[in-house]
Amino acid sequence: MKYKNIKYFILGLIITMIGLNVYGQSDLSSPYSRFGLGDINTGSPNTILKGMGGISNAMTGNALANPTNPASYAFIDSLSFIFDAGFYIKTASFSTSHLTENGSNASFDYASVGISAGKRWKMGLGIMPYSTKEYNVITEHDDLGSYNVAFQGEGGLNRAFFANGIKLSDNLSLGLTGSFIFGTLSDNTSVYYPDSTFFLNGKRSISTRVSDFKLDYGLIYKFPISSYNVTLGLTYSQGSNMSSKRNIFIRNMFKGFQEHTESPIDTLLYKENENINVTIPQGYGVGITIDKGRGWLVGADFNWTGWEGFTINGANDSLQNSWNVAVGASYKPEATSISKYYKKITYRAGFHFDQTYYNVYGQSINKYGLTLGMGLPMPRSLTSLNVALEFGTMGTTKNNLVKENYINLSISMSIYDKWFMKKKYK
Repeated sequence: MKYKNIKYFILGLIITMIGLNVYGQSDLSSPYSRFGLGDINTGSPNTILKGMGGISNAMTGNALANPTNPASYAFIDSLSFIFDAGFYIKTASFSTSHLTENGSNASFDYASVGISAGKRWKMGLGIMPYSTKEYNVITEHDDLGSYNVAFQGEGGLNRAFFANGIKLSDNLSLGLTGSFIFGTLSDNTSVYYPDSTFFLNGKRSISTRVSDFKLDYGLIYKFPISSYNVTLGLTYSQGSNMSSKRNIFIRNMFKGFQEHTESPIDTLLYKENENINVTIPQGYGVGITIDKGRGWLVGADFNWTGWEGFTINGANDSLQNSWNVAVGASYKPEATSISKYYKKITYRAGFHFDQTYYNVYGQSINKYGLTLGMGLPMPRSLTSLNVALEFGTMGTTKNNLVKENYINLSISMSIYDKWFMKKKYK
Protein backbone atom coordinates (compact mmCIF):
# COMPACT_ATOMS: atom_id res chain seq x y z
CA MET A 1 0.00 0.00 0.00
CA LYS A 2 1.39 3.41 -0.99
CA TYR A 3 2.16 5.91 1.76
CA LYS A 4 -0.56 8.28 0.56
CA ASN A 5 -3.15 5.51 0.85
CA ILE A 6 -1.86 4.53 4.28
CA LYS A 7 -2.28 8.03 5.73
CA TYR A 8 -5.84 8.31 4.44
CA PHE A 9 -6.63 4.86 5.79
CA ILE A 10 -5.37 5.90 9.24
CA LEU A 11 -7.31 9.15 9.04
CA GLY A 12 -10.49 7.33 7.98
CA LEU A 13 -10.10 5.00 10.95
CA ILE A 14 -9.75 7.99 13.31
CA ILE A 15 -12.85 9.65 11.85
CA THR A 16 -14.87 6.45 12.26
CA MET A 17 -13.81 6.06 15.88
CA ILE A 18 -14.60 9.71 16.62
CA GLY A 19 -18.09 9.20 15.21
CA LEU A 20 -18.60 6.16 17.41
CA ASN A 21 -17.28 8.06 20.43
CA VAL A 22 -19.39 11.25 20.13
CA TYR A 23 -22.64 9.83 21.48
CA GLY A 24 -21.09 7.68 24.17
CA GLN A 25 -18.67 10.29 25.38
CA SER A 26 -16.93 9.42 28.61
CA ASP A 27 -13.86 10.92 30.12
CA LEU A 28 -11.68 10.87 33.19
CA SER A 29 -13.15 14.01 34.74
CA SER A 30 -12.53 15.57 38.12
CA PRO A 31 -14.98 15.28 41.05
CA TYR A 32 -15.69 18.99 40.50
CA SER A 33 -17.46 18.13 37.23
CA ARG A 34 -20.71 17.74 39.21
CA PHE A 35 -21.00 21.54 39.01
CA GLY A 36 -22.16 23.53 36.01
CA LEU A 37 -21.81 21.70 32.70
CA GLY A 38 -18.88 19.61 33.91
CA ASP A 39 -15.26 20.12 32.90
CA ILE A 40 -15.37 22.73 30.13
CA ASN A 41 -12.93 22.12 27.27
CA THR A 42 -11.01 25.38 27.63
CA GLY A 43 -7.77 23.96 26.30
CA SER A 44 -6.36 24.14 22.81
CA PRO A 45 -8.44 22.81 19.90
CA ASN A 46 -5.68 20.61 18.46
CA THR A 47 -2.49 18.75 19.33
CA ILE A 48 -0.22 21.27 17.60
CA LEU A 49 -1.35 24.09 19.89
CA LYS A 50 -1.58 21.87 22.97
CA GLY A 51 2.18 21.45 22.81
CA MET A 52 2.54 25.24 23.06
CA GLY A 53 0.66 25.74 26.32
CA GLY A 54 -2.65 26.07 24.47
CA ILE A 55 -2.01 29.45 22.83
CA SER A 56 -4.40 29.86 19.89
CA ASN A 57 -5.99 33.33 19.69
CA ALA A 58 -3.33 34.71 17.33
CA MET A 59 -2.05 31.48 15.77
CA THR A 60 -2.23 31.25 11.98
CA GLY A 61 -0.58 29.21 9.26
CA ASN A 62 -1.10 28.00 5.73
CA ALA A 63 -1.46 24.45 7.09
CA LEU A 64 -3.08 25.16 10.47
CA ALA A 65 -6.79 24.61 11.21
CA ASN A 66 -7.41 26.71 14.34
CA PRO A 67 -11.09 26.69 15.47
CA THR A 68 -10.42 29.01 18.43
CA ASN A 69 -10.18 32.06 16.17
CA PRO A 70 -12.19 31.65 12.94
CA ALA A 71 -10.33 34.59 11.37
CA SER A 72 -7.22 32.38 11.27
CA TYR A 73 -8.76 30.25 8.51
CA ALA A 74 -8.36 33.18 6.09
CA PHE A 75 -4.59 32.55 6.05
CA ILE A 76 -4.88 28.92 4.91
CA ASP A 77 -3.24 28.25 1.53
CA SER A 78 -5.87 28.71 -1.20
CA LEU A 79 -4.75 25.55 -3.02
CA SER A 80 -4.79 23.30 0.01
CA PHE A 81 -6.98 20.89 1.90
CA ILE A 82 -6.24 20.39 5.61
CA PHE A 83 -7.52 17.60 7.80
CA ASP A 84 -6.46 17.27 11.44
CA ALA A 85 -7.70 14.54 13.79
CA GLY A 86 -6.40 13.19 17.07
CA PHE A 87 -6.88 11.32 20.30
CA TYR A 88 -5.44 11.49 23.81
CA ILE A 89 -4.47 9.30 26.75
CA LYS A 90 -4.90 10.65 30.27
CA THR A 91 -3.67 9.31 33.60
CA ALA A 92 -4.53 11.07 36.86
CA SER A 93 -4.11 10.80 40.59
CA PHE A 94 -6.87 12.24 42.82
CA SER A 95 -5.97 12.90 46.44
CA THR A 96 -7.44 14.41 49.61
CA SER A 97 -5.67 14.96 52.89
CA HIS A 98 -6.32 11.26 53.72
CA LEU A 99 -6.98 9.27 50.53
CA THR A 100 -5.54 8.78 47.03
CA GLU A 101 -7.09 7.20 43.96
CA ASN A 102 -5.65 6.69 40.46
CA GLY A 103 -7.36 6.46 37.08
CA SER A 104 -6.68 6.45 33.34
CA ASN A 105 -8.62 6.91 30.15
CA ALA A 106 -8.10 7.02 26.37
CA SER A 107 -10.44 8.79 23.97
CA PHE A 108 -10.59 10.24 20.49
CA ASP A 109 -10.38 13.99 20.80
CA TYR A 110 -11.32 16.00 17.72
CA ALA A 111 -11.51 16.16 13.93
CA SER A 112 -11.36 19.35 11.86
CA VAL A 113 -11.12 20.41 8.21
CA GLY A 114 -9.78 23.55 6.58
CA ILE A 115 -10.62 24.28 2.95
CA SER A 116 -10.68 27.20 0.49
CA ALA A 117 -13.97 28.66 -0.75
CA GLY A 118 -12.30 31.45 -2.71
CA LYS A 119 -9.21 33.62 -2.87
CA ARG A 120 -10.11 35.48 0.32
CA TRP A 121 -12.71 33.19 1.89
CA LYS A 122 -11.71 29.99 3.72
CA MET A 123 -13.87 27.60 5.70
CA GLY A 124 -13.52 25.07 8.49
CA LEU A 125 -15.62 22.17 9.74
CA GLY A 126 -15.13 19.98 12.76
CA ILE A 127 -16.29 18.30 15.93
CA MET A 128 -14.80 18.21 19.41
CA PRO A 129 -15.87 17.90 23.08
CA TYR A 130 -17.42 20.97 24.70
CA SER A 131 -17.63 19.55 28.24
CA THR A 132 -17.32 16.25 30.08
CA LYS A 133 -18.94 15.04 33.28
CA GLU A 134 -17.95 11.97 35.27
CA TYR A 135 -17.86 11.89 39.06
CA ASN A 136 -18.70 9.61 41.97
CA VAL A 137 -18.48 11.21 45.43
CA ILE A 138 -19.83 10.02 48.80
CA THR A 139 -20.19 12.25 51.87
CA GLU A 140 -20.86 10.90 55.38
CA HIS A 141 -23.22 12.58 57.88
CA ASP A 142 -24.12 12.05 61.56
CA ASP A 143 -26.44 14.95 62.33
CA LEU A 144 -29.75 13.01 62.14
CA GLY A 145 -28.47 9.51 62.54
CA SER A 146 -25.82 7.93 60.37
CA TYR A 147 -26.46 8.38 56.65
CA ASN A 148 -24.51 8.95 53.46
CA VAL A 149 -25.15 11.14 50.43
CA ALA A 150 -23.82 9.84 47.11
CA PHE A 151 -23.33 12.10 44.09
CA GLN A 152 -22.83 10.40 40.74
CA GLY A 153 -22.86 11.80 37.21
CA GLU A 154 -21.76 11.12 33.66
CA GLY A 155 -22.09 12.31 30.07
CA GLY A 156 -20.94 15.38 28.21
CA LEU A 157 -21.62 17.94 25.52
CA ASN A 158 -20.13 17.99 22.03
CA ARG A 159 -19.48 20.88 19.68
CA ALA A 160 -19.91 20.62 15.91
CA PHE A 161 -18.79 23.83 14.20
CA PHE A 162 -18.71 25.62 10.83
CA ALA A 163 -16.07 28.38 10.70
CA ASN A 164 -15.56 31.11 8.13
CA GLY A 165 -12.56 33.40 7.71
CA ILE A 166 -12.48 36.31 5.26
CA LYS A 167 -9.30 38.23 4.44
CA LEU A 168 -10.11 41.94 4.12
CA SER A 169 -6.50 42.78 3.24
CA ASP A 170 -3.16 41.01 3.25
CA ASN A 171 -2.84 41.76 6.97
CA LEU A 172 -6.42 41.82 8.30
CA SER A 173 -9.08 39.11 8.52
CA LEU A 174 -12.43 38.59 10.24
CA GLY A 175 -14.08 35.33 11.20
CA LEU A 176 -17.41 33.85 12.29
CA THR A 177 -18.13 30.39 13.71
CA GLY A 178 -21.53 28.80 14.14
CA SER A 179 -21.47 25.93 16.62
CA PHE A 180 -24.10 23.33 17.42
CA ILE A 181 -23.82 22.21 21.06
CA PHE A 182 -25.43 18.87 21.81
CA GLY A 183 -25.30 16.02 24.31
CA THR A 184 -26.72 14.68 27.58
CA LEU A 185 -25.68 15.32 31.19
CA SER A 186 -26.86 12.89 33.87
CA ASP A 187 -26.75 13.65 37.60
CA ASN A 188 -27.88 11.32 40.41
CA THR A 189 -28.10 12.12 44.12
CA SER A 190 -28.81 9.30 46.60
CA VAL A 191 -29.47 9.44 50.36
CA TYR A 192 -29.06 6.05 52.03
CA TYR A 193 -28.62 4.59 55.50
CA PRO A 194 -25.76 2.06 55.43
CA ASP A 195 -26.37 0.78 59.00
CA SER A 196 -30.12 0.26 58.80
CA THR A 197 -32.47 -1.79 56.61
CA PHE A 198 -35.60 -0.16 58.08
CA PHE A 199 -35.18 3.33 56.66
CA LEU A 200 -36.19 4.23 53.13
CA ASN A 201 -33.44 5.42 50.83
CA GLY A 202 -34.08 8.28 48.41
CA LYS A 203 -32.76 9.01 44.95
CA ARG A 204 -33.05 11.94 42.53
CA SER A 205 -32.09 11.52 38.87
CA ILE A 206 -31.82 14.48 36.49
CA SER A 207 -31.07 14.06 32.78
CA THR A 208 -30.46 17.26 30.80
CA ARG A 209 -30.38 17.15 26.98
CA VAL A 210 -28.85 20.19 25.29
CA SER A 211 -29.17 20.91 21.56
CA ASP A 212 -28.84 24.47 20.27
CA PHE A 213 -26.57 26.91 18.43
CA LYS A 214 -24.08 29.58 19.51
CA LEU A 215 -21.88 32.08 17.68
CA ASP A 216 -18.22 33.06 18.04
CA TYR A 217 -16.27 35.84 16.33
CA GLY A 218 -12.62 36.52 15.62
CA LEU A 219 -10.16 39.08 14.25
CA ILE A 220 -6.54 38.68 13.11
CA TYR A 221 -4.17 41.56 12.31
CA LYS A 222 -0.56 41.12 11.15
CA PHE A 223 2.16 43.78 10.97
CA PRO A 224 5.98 43.90 10.89
CA ILE A 225 8.28 45.39 13.50
CA SER A 226 11.83 45.62 12.25
CA SER A 227 12.64 42.12 10.96
CA TYR A 228 9.93 40.42 13.06
CA ASN A 229 6.38 39.44 12.18
CA VAL A 230 3.75 40.32 14.81
CA THR A 231 0.24 38.87 14.85
CA LEU A 232 -2.60 40.08 17.09
CA GLY A 233 -5.73 38.02 17.62
CA LEU A 234 -9.08 38.86 19.24
CA THR A 235 -11.95 36.46 19.94
CA TYR A 236 -15.46 36.97 21.26
CA SER A 237 -17.86 34.20 22.30
CA GLN A 238 -21.45 35.37 22.30
CA GLY A 239 -23.64 34.34 25.21
CA SER A 240 -26.54 32.06 24.40
CA ASN A 241 -29.81 30.87 25.95
CA MET A 242 -29.80 27.28 24.78
CA SER A 243 -33.11 25.44 24.50
CA SER A 244 -32.90 22.12 26.34
CA LYS A 245 -35.06 19.36 27.76
CA ARG A 246 -34.88 17.75 31.20
CA ASN A 247 -36.18 14.60 32.87
CA ILE A 248 -36.53 14.54 36.68
CA PHE A 249 -37.28 11.38 38.67
CA ILE A 250 -37.38 11.43 42.50
CA ARG A 251 -38.37 8.26 44.40
CA ASN A 252 -38.16 6.39 47.70
CA MET A 253 -36.82 2.85 47.72
CA PHE A 254 -35.24 0.02 49.63
CA LYS A 255 -31.65 -0.90 48.71
CA GLY A 256 -30.69 0.76 45.45
CA PHE A 257 -27.12 1.78 46.25
CA GLN A 258 -24.82 -0.85 47.69
CA GLU A 259 -26.63 -3.69 45.91
CA HIS A 260 -27.00 -1.66 42.67
CA THR A 261 -30.63 -2.78 42.39
CA GLU A 262 -33.59 -0.58 43.21
CA SER A 263 -36.79 -1.66 44.97
CA PRO A 264 -38.99 1.44 44.45
CA ILE A 265 -41.66 2.13 47.02
CA ASP A 266 -43.23 5.30 45.67
CA THR A 267 -42.56 8.12 43.19
CA LEU A 268 -42.30 11.60 44.69
CA LEU A 269 -41.83 13.52 41.43
CA TYR A 270 -41.59 12.63 37.76
CA LYS A 271 -41.24 15.11 34.89
CA GLU A 272 -40.43 14.09 31.33
CA ASN A 273 -39.20 16.32 28.50
CA GLU A 274 -39.53 19.51 30.56
CA ASN A 275 -38.48 22.53 28.47
CA ILE A 276 -35.69 24.52 30.13
CA ASN A 277 -33.05 27.10 29.19
CA VAL A 278 -29.31 26.69 29.72
CA THR A 279 -27.61 30.09 29.73
CA ILE A 280 -24.03 29.99 28.46
CA PRO A 281 -22.21 33.29 29.18
CA GLN A 282 -20.12 35.47 26.92
CA GLY A 283 -16.36 35.49 26.88
CA TYR A 284 -13.42 37.08 25.12
CA GLY A 285 -9.78 36.40 24.38
CA VAL A 286 -6.70 38.25 23.17
CA GLY A 287 -3.43 36.85 21.88
CA ILE A 288 -0.11 37.85 20.33
CA THR A 289 2.61 35.95 18.47
CA ILE A 290 6.03 37.08 17.29
CA ASP A 291 8.06 35.11 14.76
CA LYS A 292 10.95 35.47 12.39
CA GLY A 293 10.17 33.45 9.32
CA ARG A 294 9.87 29.67 9.71
CA GLY A 295 12.49 29.26 12.41
CA TRP A 296 10.92 30.20 15.74
CA LEU A 297 7.70 31.63 17.19
CA VAL A 298 6.66 32.83 20.66
CA GLY A 299 3.18 33.82 21.80
CA ALA A 300 0.84 34.51 24.70
CA ASP A 301 -2.94 34.38 25.30
CA PHE A 302 -5.43 35.71 27.83
CA ASN A 303 -9.04 34.48 27.99
CA TRP A 304 -12.00 35.38 30.22
CA THR A 305 -15.56 33.99 30.49
CA GLY A 306 -18.37 35.32 32.70
CA TRP A 307 -19.55 32.05 34.25
CA GLU A 308 -21.16 33.90 37.17
CA GLY A 309 -24.00 34.48 34.70
CA PHE A 310 -24.51 30.76 34.02
CA THR A 311 -27.96 29.37 34.84
CA ILE A 312 -30.00 26.23 34.25
CA ASN A 313 -33.67 27.16 34.03
CA GLY A 314 -32.96 30.35 35.96
CA ALA A 315 -31.00 28.67 38.79
CA ASN A 316 -27.35 29.64 39.27
CA ASP A 317 -24.84 26.95 40.21
CA SER A 318 -22.51 29.12 42.34
CA LEU A 319 -19.87 29.31 39.62
CA GLN A 320 -17.24 32.02 39.32
CA ASN A 321 -15.86 33.87 36.31
CA SER A 322 -13.00 31.96 34.72
CA TRP A 323 -9.80 33.18 33.12
CA ASN A 324 -6.54 31.76 31.89
CA VAL A 325 -3.08 32.85 30.76
CA ALA A 326 -0.96 30.78 28.38
CA VAL A 327 2.51 31.24 26.90
CA GLY A 328 4.16 29.05 24.30
CA ALA A 329 6.89 28.73 21.70
CA SER A 330 7.90 26.61 18.73
CA TYR A 331 11.20 26.10 16.90
CA LYS A 332 12.10 24.36 13.66
CA PRO A 333 15.90 24.24 13.18
CA GLU A 334 16.02 23.90 9.40
CA ALA A 335 12.75 23.45 7.52
CA THR A 336 14.43 22.76 4.18
CA SER A 337 16.97 20.23 5.44
CA ILE A 338 17.22 17.16 3.20
CA SER A 339 19.89 15.30 5.11
CA LYS A 340 19.11 15.44 8.82
CA TYR A 341 15.61 14.49 9.89
CA TYR A 342 15.87 16.00 13.38
CA LYS A 343 16.35 19.45 11.85
CA LYS A 344 12.95 19.19 10.14
CA ILE A 345 11.15 18.39 13.41
CA THR A 346 9.17 21.23 15.02
CA TYR A 347 9.82 21.46 18.76
CA ARG A 348 7.19 23.04 21.02
CA ALA A 349 6.83 24.03 24.69
CA GLY A 350 4.50 26.10 26.83
CA PHE A 351 2.77 26.80 30.12
CA HIS A 352 -0.76 27.76 31.18
CA PHE A 353 -2.52 28.87 34.37
CA ASP A 354 -6.30 28.69 34.70
CA GLN A 355 -8.77 29.97 37.25
CA THR A 356 -11.54 27.50 36.47
CA TYR A 357 -15.22 28.30 36.96
CA TYR A 358 -15.31 26.05 40.06
CA ASN A 359 -15.46 27.69 43.48
CA VAL A 360 -16.11 25.27 46.36
CA TYR A 361 -16.43 26.36 50.01
CA GLY A 362 -15.05 29.76 48.97
CA GLN A 363 -11.94 28.12 47.52
CA SER A 364 -11.12 28.87 43.88
CA ILE A 365 -10.16 25.72 41.99
CA ASN A 366 -7.11 26.56 39.90
CA LYS A 367 -5.31 24.58 37.23
CA TYR A 368 -1.85 24.85 35.73
CA GLY A 369 0.19 22.77 33.34
CA LEU A 370 3.54 22.47 31.58
CA THR A 371 3.47 21.25 27.98
CA LEU A 372 5.96 19.80 25.50
CA GLY A 373 5.34 18.87 21.89
CA MET A 374 6.81 17.82 18.56
CA GLY A 375 5.71 17.92 14.92
CA LEU A 376 7.15 14.94 13.05
CA PRO A 377 7.04 15.38 9.25
CA MET A 378 6.12 12.37 7.15
CA PRO A 379 8.49 11.40 4.32
CA ARG A 380 7.80 12.85 0.86
CA SER A 381 4.75 14.66 2.20
CA LEU A 382 3.45 17.86 3.80
CA THR A 383 1.62 15.71 6.37
CA SER A 384 2.88 15.58 9.96
CA LEU A 385 2.38 13.46 13.04
CA ASN A 386 2.01 15.68 16.12
CA VAL A 387 2.59 14.73 19.75
CA ALA A 388 1.94 16.82 22.88
CA LEU A 389 2.60 15.95 26.51
CA GLU A 390 1.12 17.91 29.43
CA PHE A 391 1.99 17.64 33.12
CA GLY A 392 -0.62 19.43 35.21
CA THR A 393 -2.29 19.99 38.56
CA MET A 394 -5.84 21.04 39.40
CA GLY A 395 -7.46 21.77 42.75
CA THR A 396 -6.18 21.60 46.32
CA THR A 397 -6.38 19.41 49.41
CA LYS A 398 -7.29 22.41 51.61
CA ASN A 399 -10.74 22.46 53.24
CA ASN A 400 -11.18 18.71 52.55
CA LEU A 401 -11.12 19.28 48.80
CA VAL A 402 -9.59 17.16 46.03
CA LYS A 403 -6.30 17.72 44.21
CA GLU A 404 -5.68 16.17 40.80
CA ASN A 405 -2.25 15.53 39.30
CA TYR A 406 -2.47 14.43 35.68
CA ILE A 407 -0.52 13.60 32.54
CA ASN A 408 -2.09 14.06 29.11
CA LEU A 409 -0.59 12.53 25.98
CA SER A 410 -2.15 13.85 22.75
CA ILE A 411 -1.43 12.40 19.31
CA SER A 412 -2.78 13.63 15.97
CA MET A 413 -2.21 13.39 12.25
CA SER A 414 -2.39 16.64 10.29
CA ILE A 415 -2.84 16.02 6.56
CA TYR A 416 -1.96 18.91 4.26
CA ASP A 417 -2.44 18.32 0.53
CA LYS A 418 -2.55 20.43 -2.62
CA TRP A 419 -5.98 19.59 -3.98
CA PHE A 420 -6.81 22.45 -6.32
CA MET A 421 -3.79 22.64 -8.61
CA LYS A 422 -4.37 21.95 -12.30
CA LYS A 423 -1.89 19.53 -13.78
CA LYS A 424 -0.04 20.87 -16.82
CA TYR A 425 1.29 17.45 -17.78
CA LYS A 426 -0.29 14.01 -17.66
